[in-house]
Amino acid sequence: MDINAPLAQWASYTTIAQDSAPSGVLGAPSSGTAQPGSQPIGAGADGAGNGGAAPSSNLFFIMILMMAGILVLTAFSGRKERKKHANLLASIGKKDKVRAAGGIIGTIIEIKNDEVLLETDRASNTRIRVARGSISSVIESKSTPVSEDSTQAEEAQG
Repeated sequence: MDINAPLAQWASYTTIAQDSAPSGVLGAPSSGTAQPGSQPIGAGADGAGNGGAAPSSNLFFIMILMMAGILVLTAFSGRKERKKHANLLASIGKKDKVRAAGGIIGTIIEIKNDEVLLETDRASNTRIRVARGSISSVIESKSTPVSEDSTQAEEAQG
């Protein structure tokens, strides 16, 4: 079997398709004379078939641009969410009712640098220590924001 046989077979299919295509279709032979300056697809200025860009390279370039655009949009939206969460964590204070990861709802009793002590049930005095970053929302705010400096000062005194 000749290694060039599939290529030759494909070339014959394209020739048949161009011959049977209706006039006016891109790449099909036109009836009558060719318009001045018209060349077959992929033909360069000298008439050779190596001057034009392949349609697949244009498609590849468009796909790369679309992927880059999607990456940029997701990066900016993620940055916006992180900033919003950081502002939420900066605004929490004692006696705020918050929702933590996993749906844990409780009232803040104590705030340290990276930990928060939540009281989940006042009757049984159930308290849970969670990471500060796990707080997802403030349900009810009853205090002024606690800054990092004041928590460090409280730790130094106590």
